[in-house]
Amino acid sequence: MLDVMRRHSKSTLIYVLFGMLIAVFVLTFNTASRTGAGAGEAEVMATVDGATIDAATLNLAMMLSTDPPPPNADKFEKWQAEQQYEKTRLRHSGGYPEAMALVPHAGKPSPVKVEKVMAELVEGVLVAKDAVRHGLGVSDTELAKRVVALQRVFGQDLLDESGNFDPRKYDQFVRFRLQTSKAALEEFLRREILRDKMAQIVTQGIVVAPAEVDALSAADASRPRLEVLTLDATSAAKAVTVTSEEAAAWAASHADAVAAEYAAQASKYKVPDKFNIRGILVAAPSAEDETDEAKKQSATDARAAKKADAQAIRAELDKAWAGEVRLAPVPPKSDDPDKPAEAVGDPKTATEVTGQERSDRLLHHFSKLAEQKTEDSVYKDAGGKYVEDYDAERLDRQPFGPAVKAAVAGAKELDLAGPVEGKKGWWVLVIEKKIAGRETPLDAARDEIAKGLMAKDKAAKELDGIASAVLAAAQATPTTALPDVVKKWCKDRGLAEDALAAFEAPPMGKSPMESLSDLSALFGSAPKIDDPEAVPGVGRHPELAKAAAQLKAGAPIAPKVFHSEDGKTRYVVRLANARPSDAANDAKLKDNLAKTLTGIRRIEAYRAYATKLIADATKAGLVQTSEAYAQKLKEERARWDDQVKKASAEGSAAPPPTGAPPAVQLNVGGKPVEVKLDKPEPAGTPPATGSAPAPAGDAPAK
Repeated sequence: MLDVMRRHSKSTLIYVLFGMLIAVFVLTFNTASRTGAGAGEAEVMATVDGATIDAATLNLAMMLSTDPPPPNADKFEKWQAEQQYEKTRLRHSGGYPEAMALVPHAGKPSPVKVEKVMAELVEGVLVAKDAVRHGLGVSDTELAKRVVALQRVFGQDLLDESGNFDPRKYDQFVRFRLQTSKAALEEFLRREILRDKMAQIVTQGIVVAPAEVDALSAADASRPRLEVLTLDATSAAKAVTVTSEEAAAWAASHADAVAAEYAAQASKYKVPDKFNIRGILVAAPSAEDETDEAKKQSATDARAAKKADAQAIRAELDKAWAGEVRLAPVPPKSDDPDKPAEAVGDPKTATEVTGQERSDRLLHHFSKLAEQKTEDSVYKDAGGKYVEDYDAERLDRQPFGPAVKAAVAGAKELDLAGPVEGKKGWWVLVIEKKIAGRETPLDAARDEIAKGLMAKDKAAKELDGIASAVLAAAQATPTTALPDVVKKWCKDRGLAEDALAAFEAPPMGKSPMESLSDLSALFGSAPKIDDPEAVPGVGRHPELAKAAAQLKAGAPIAPKVFHSEDGKTRYVVRLANARPSDAANDAKLKDNLAKTLTGIRRIEAYRAYATKLIADATKAGLVQTSEAYAQKLKEERARWDDQVKKASAEGSAAPPPTGAPPAVQLNVGGKPVEVKLDKPEPAGTPPATGSAPAPAGDAPAK
């Protein structure tokens, strides 16, 4: 029967039954004290309304939380990490997504992870205690289901070869993977379940009314949009003609200018090899981050031990690549992310399939393993797939490093690499695709460069004539969209239709969505100021803004060509036609808007509830942190500040400074209210022993 259960483990009922087996084990054999694994780490970090948060609990919560974006992360990677770090709490704890999104902080939390996690632990304890006061509890089945969810997050198989629940595997998972005891894990999960239940009670009745959605949707749709043609020397260069003879003669007399442009466009003419990769990170501490010799040695030893884990992952992948493991078929792509398509076909080994099917199955197998094993929280849900292509220069930087660069540089498509050492730990990688580089010598590029430079020079002198001609064409057919006018104008002159291109700018004015309570703080940004002299797609331009405000359906064309302040750019502007109604699309947009607004309102409601709870407990002296936590926070802040300095030295954008904000912002009755908490300490300075942990949010000033 258990073999059948294992084969059909996707069934919710089977998981409940499997969870009941775990519950029996937890209740029968869970006699270990909190001093199991990590007994030396049971130092008290905080007390919250009589409950203790010790070092082991804090470390467990750190493991179950996503990492902050590193100071030297690329823009896209930073955005991804921010979304996970700022918009969720205890992301890998096995809870349901809606509960993870109910964060207690407004705006950006502290970039020091231990500070954010401690604030969330305090919140969890207080909310769980409030749940108990309201008569809530946790059944053994609920606890078992949470354990199942947690082991699925970590990709840990708790069954033996016969499909039976294996107490030994469960014990090893808790002690060595989670580095805690079963009693401590059970206490932690029960508290999180209570917290989630209370959060559901606080928020489940909040639903945005259809009338509000309709009103917001209509108000947003009524905002006028402009069609804009932007002309400068670069964009207008395709609209002028330069013959090869003219370019050759110009190049002969402007050799230095051609050479300088070649150097300036090195990224175009000297393209390095690039690699699209997937990776599994086995995280390990770095001795470089430590100044104390004992801690350096401890980090070195821990990193060496982690290498064995990475080698085991590589060995598992080698078996798949060698045809010793049956590979699942790859499900086709689905247009609906909430309804993934089902895979069709039977499992096959890598030696039983060829070509693209072999590649697809191996990469799919790698991704499923990465979802379970990788400790790079940003790309865990993506199966370790990195979105951008990496050249050698980027591989040399975080999150990889010189060893990864060397390993990848000599690899071919579908090759495995690793374990190789990086700053964050050990990497096991697969090269999904290699894009060969190319180099165009100066002699081969000379005529192209000369033609481009000459065209820019010529276009700069003809900007007014081109802009005036396009404006005249638009005025001749005022009901025609400006992008279509521009295409026809180009075609009539024997140019490519895309030689010039007009675009539809974002809506004018301030979105009605901005007026929603605490929306700016929710998304971690300062409230926007509605500048009446700003034009979407153009920037601040008082004259153009005034003219645009006077446009209407019967007279949609602005009467003149507008100049930028520096005189290098021209603008032709038209009021866009009203968009035709699309009932199906409108309904879908409204449905998405309703879900988004409901989510926002629920986050606001929970934040108001949790923050008040924290503020009351803090005022009553029920939240106290220890000297040990103060010292740990001091060390982590110093480590973060050091990373910031290194990133600044490398030219990366500076991240937010350390230190806690002075208050958490609430909205009560539509009015902003600040709940004062502890005064923030200077960066790198621990809070005074006995004070409450700093709130995790960064509320904007009002």
